[in-house]
Amino acid sequence: MSANEHQVLSCPFCEFKDHDSEFLTQHVTLCHPEDPNTSAPRDVTGDHLKAAELGASSYTNNVSCPHGCGEIVHRTELSVHLDLHLAETLALDEKGNCNTITHADDSEDTFHDRFISVKQGSPDAHGSRKVFSGDATSTRINEHRNGPKSKEHSSKGARRLGRSELGPYAHEKQMPSWLRKLLQTGAKMNRFNKISSSGTIMKEVTIENEASQVIPVLSKLCQHDSNVQRAFLCSPSVRHVFKLRREGGFCGYRNIQMLISYIRDAQRPGSERFPGPNLPSILELQDMIEEAWDNGYNSTGRLETGGIKGTRKYIGTPEAQALFLSLGIRCSASAFSENPSVQAHDTLLQDVANYFRSGCSLDTGEKILQTELPPIYFQHRGHSMTIIGFEISKWGSANLLVFDPMFKTSPAVRRLVHQYVKPSDPARVLKAYRRGIPYLKKYRDFETLSLYV
Repeated sequence: MSANEHQVLSCPFCEFKDHDSEFLTQHVTLCHPEDPNTSAPRDVTGDHLKAAELGASSYTNNVSCPHGCGEIVHRTELSVHLDLHLAETLALDEKGNCNTITHADDSEDTFHDRFISVKQGSPDAHGSRKVFSGDATSTRINEHRNGPKSKEHSSKGARRLGRSELGPYAHEKQMPSWLRKLLQTGAKMNRFNKISSSGTIMKEVTIENEASQVIPVLSKLCQHDSNVQRAFLCSPSVRHVFKLRREGGFCGYRNIQMLISYIRDAQRPGSERFPGPNLPSILELQDMIEEAWDNGYNSTGRLETGGIKGTRKYIGTPEAQALFLSLGIRCSASAFSENPSVQAHDTLLQDVANYFRSGCSLDTGEKILQTELPPIYFQHRGHSMTIIGFEISKWGSANLLVFDPMFKTSPAVRRLVHQYVKPSDPARVLKAYRRGIPYLKKYRDFETLSLYV
């Protein structure tokens, strides 16, 4: 027996030990997914084990959400994550008073001057913005690169992605049977009778993880928030779709569903592609993405992911783009990254501002500008959301208004949908929908996907 066979090998991330290097490798692969800021080892023997030890402290910065939502969160982002969980539990009493603890406001940079002075289409309006088309290139946010880079449509140069990009189940062949059953069953549907404004009885159907008519409520909340100087909102024909309990990291699919809800409810081109009373399920969306790859749309995605059908692998902007283009629904994707003269979040905010400004007239003097624009698919490292608006505060700072599939619609907002009463503190109700500069500047790269009107 060799000396190496007597050697006790230790896991670089926990107290687990074993003589068998192959078994230890399996332990690391299954129990310790790659940290977003480092590459976890494929082999934990010899020099590879020493390299893994260097990354151990970085991995321990990731923790499971103590709220129980199932998300893995970096320690530096945990307080914001838990703050949003508080926001999703916000409720109102009969007088519109909020019943959760108050939150300290974040300090933000000034955006107002740039928003007013930079005209759409000017050289400075896009900074480091890159636009890519679905039939020629694809991109994917990867923190190991200096910003998103385009890849050729052919398979040349495509590489298999790991846990940094695809999540902890990057090498999964099939999701657990209990989860497949949960996704097949879908959200609970409730049917009830409702008396309309004309006095007639009408049937209404609600779905457990969907909320409609939220945007008109947000519009009124922005109107009543004295700290808002101006706000822009997309079409009200967008539902907030959020994850089911225990489903895990399917945010990309939930954002695709939100864009589809707009296409269907606003009767936009392509709405006939989504018949029936329900939005396509996550499993159905996986089939549609795989079929888009088969037809040549961002087909390197299959090589990069190893296939997504029946798995929990994360998806991103390239998959959303491939799906819509394969159905004949025109869209445009953009990538934003840092350069020496501008930060990525500045370029992103300017581009989103220009987008909403294109859908309305700024000469009305109105505080709230409601447009009929589609929402925007929005991606940063590890998470995606749907942008449904943009606002500027009286101090000149900017916020994105988003539907985040990680957090459910709060009881307060659901109540205001049915009967709007001015809350005592509109800003607290809006907390769950705002993503400002303190949040955005944590990330170096962003991607967006916009549907053509």
